[in-house]
Amino acid sequence: MRRAVFENRYRDYVETIRSYNAIAKGYRFWRARPWPITRVVKGRAVLDAGSGPCINGVEVALRNSGYVVCLDMSKSMAYTAREVLEKRRVLGDAVVGDATSMPIRSSSLDAVIAIALVHHLPRELALMFLTEVQRVLRVGGMLLVTIWLWKQRRFLLQTIINYIKTLGGLLGYPRRYTVYWRTRKGKFKRIYYLYTEKELANLITKSNLNVVSQGLVGYLKNKSNNIYVIAVKSRA
Repeated sequence: MRRAVFENRYRDYVETIRSYNAIAKGYRFWRARPWPITRVVKGRAVLDAGSGPCINGVEVALRNSGYVVCLDMSKSMAYTAREVLEKRRVLGDAVVGDATSMPIRSSSLDAVIAIALVHHLPRELALMFLTEVQRVLRVGGMLLVTIWLWKQRRFLLQTIINYIKTLGGLLGYPRRYTVYWRTRKGKFKRIYYLYTEKELANLITKSNLNVVSQGLVGYLKNKSNNIYVIAVKSRA
């Protein structure tokens, strides 16, 4: 019953998870390199939330001679993450689980990475996730979040339409976008909620984490098409 209620209330999120299940194997090769910004992450016990193939979490664990939990709602992605762990010979686990209700002990992690996760979460789920991050981090632990920047040319027309719909009461959030992943098997819908830098920082602060750095960053060299925020847990 609880699952049915969740799926009905958060249809966008559930549909996005199904799409990632379908594209998991190909996605692994599309995002085969870790994000450069993950070099700032320190700690021996790390969580890669919404890990996908866990390229970022594995890299952090390797660099710090640590342990990583690769957590993803997509079963296919978790299987792919396990293959990456074995190939790179990294100590860790690939877990199928919900980032808004983590199967992880409180105050047990040194760092949490959330690369391209939060922009799939509507505000209520984003707050639930960040509250969970605050719970599982040790005092002094670090959170790194990245989301797509909404001020991109490809979103311009949709942004104008969205704001008109929002003013007319037809849309609940003005920066909700549908982006398709195309393969030979078809196209798969992914829903994005692209928060502004201020909105993202405020969500993190509201979750009792202290923002220490924020700005723009890119996956590719000379690109700044993502927002990043780094925060720390200063108290239990």
